[in-house]
Amino acid sequence: MRLTWKDAVATVAMGVITAVYVVFLQQADVFVLSSVRGATIVILLVGGAGGCAMSRGDLYEGPRTTAKQIFALVATALGVTALAAAAIALIGDSATALGAFFFATAALWLVATLRHAFMPAPQPVRDRDTHEVIR
Repeated sequence: MRLTWKDAVATVAMGVITAVYVVFLQQADVFVLSSVRGATIVILLVGGAGGCAMSRGDLYEGPRTTAKQIFALVATALGVTALAAAAIALIGDSATALGAFFFATAALWLVATLRHAFMPAPQPVRDRDTHEVIR
């Protein structure tokens, strides 16, 4: 595969998320970002808009290879971890949970970007009756 504009948008979103987390860690007196709940909400919004909305959706297309199954397992585990940590950060006002949320989100972005950059592109399937390429 190759990286696309969607990967670039997700990378910018991850940059914004990193900046939000660094501002929070520096205890800067920035509106919304100075609290655990505020930083968590901003990361959720940016991650949802810039990361999840830009997902390519190619994970479940084509044949289910071992590599795709492993990626799906890792991505699911990271996604569940991120969501649970975000919920704990919001409900419990926990800076530790915010950190776990940030690092799970960063790991998910990294794994997805590496997969998009280095996995081979799926080969088109030819219909045996018409010999047309089906995607």
